[in-house]
Amino acid sequence: MEEKTLNPFDFFAANQETYEEAIKKSAEESQSFSRVKHFRIDSPGTYTVRILPIAPTLVDGEYKLDRKGYEYPIKTQVLRLENPKPTSKKDKMFFVNVCQARYVGLSVDLIDTYLKVAEEKYGDDEKLMKKVQGSGFEGGLKWNSQRCMYIIDAEKRKEGIQMLTLSYSQYKDLEERKLTLWKKKLNKDPKHPCPISSLEYAYPVEITRKEENKKTSYSFNIDASDDYDKLSPEEVQALMDMQRLPDALYRYSRFHLEATIEFLHQYDKKMEMDVMSSKEIAEAIEKIKLELPADDKSHFSFDKKERQGGDNDNNTDEDELDVLWNRWEKLNERGIGDKSDEGQELRDDIRTYIDEHELDVRVTRSKTNQDLLEDIEDALEVAKDADPGEDPDPEEKPATTSEEPDPEDTGSEDPNNVEDPEDLEPEPAPVRHARPERRRAEHNDDTNEPAARPERRAARPERRRR
Repeated sequence: MEEKTLNPFDFFAANQETYEEAIKKSAEESQSFSRVKHFRIDSPGTYTVRILPIAPTLVDGEYKLDRKGYEYPIKTQVLRLENPKPTSKKDKMFFVNVCQARYVGLSVDLIDTYLKVAEEKYGDDEKLMKKVQGSGFEGGLKWNSQRCMYIIDAEKRKEGIQMLTLSYSQYKDLEERKLTLWKKKLNKDPKHPCPISSLEYAYPVEITRKEENKKTSYSFNIDASDDYDKLSPEEVQALMDMQRLPDALYRYSRFHLEATIEFLHQYDKKMEMDVMSSKEIAEAIEKIKLELPADDKSHFSFDKKERQGGDNDNNTDEDELDVLWNRWEKLNERGIGDKSDEGQELRDDIRTYIDEHELDVRVTRSKTNQDLLEDIEDALEVAKDADPGEDPDPEEKPATTSEEPDPEDTGSEDPNNVEDPEDLEPEPAPVRHARPERRRAEHNDDTNEPAARPERRAARPERRRR
């Protein structure tokens, strides 16, 4: 048999990457490394948003929808760890965001296991258990239940798609109003789609923040008086190009596990308990380690250089910024200002972040903590867009974070908070592991899950100074 000679030119010509394939790959890679902007309701006023439906995923040439509706639930905690060997005031405390491990597909969560064992061992001590099972503000380990969704700022549509996070009580308020309006629409049109998230037949949602007697409250209104707010083809395509919500939310790695272990050891000591030495805790830790991806080499350490070593995920810095934002939001919700002890502690940590990342951010007395966090985001965007091969300007002066005077400068808990029925229900079914380092899993399409507070900035409304 005559052997056929393969011409390499013919091979390459037949197997070259097409323009369409290159565009698709570029979009997928950009999605993986993109930073989702968060919409924040940071001061009193009314904010108008256009809620977007959950986008399908393209699998083997077909669109598949893992969950119907417009939101995904999540339970999170901000772990406050004390550095046992601080080298300065700046690294005395360390904060880590964690989500409940079951959301990423793990079969067990360490904090849940800790609570279960604590109840078994110390259940007779009502005062102790009330504190342990209370919220983070009360020194407890209760999860912060939230709902997250993609939205467009109706007043600043050009700023693109952002993530809005609502507390559970806020979400339930919105759901009740949605269902009331939807029922009216169905009486006239039995096939009317969701009146707040469908592509063509939805209305804008107004969110009003009020502050009275140092208490913050939120109310929702669906503006059905005007015409439908139909999404443009460009907006629909932007939604399809966005990172899917589970990919942005559900992240849990060995880094988070190790941080949780350290936090719970410190919690044991603080509460004068002995839970971490139990057999159940050891088994839970071992099970989680086995279920995490084998290539997850991330590692928690109080030493920043070690923490940012080659084995840790590239998003560590972004996680740290998220923690700073979360701390600011919780203080803001409780009406605690920048001049308070907690506000000043946060400001110190913001300065540390700026210094460690050598960001071109100027700290002045007239800038609020929120201003500084927004400046950090802008600086990170500039750094990300810069040519990585370009040498920095040797003449450029490093940014300083000393508290400079401005040229013009002369010198509680959310009352709407309700118990989340989700806490009484089975945990979300495991689905898959998230990539190491951040916050994934599929969930039942119920209406019983967390809601949240509005988040991140990008299309934030004009700041209204109090």
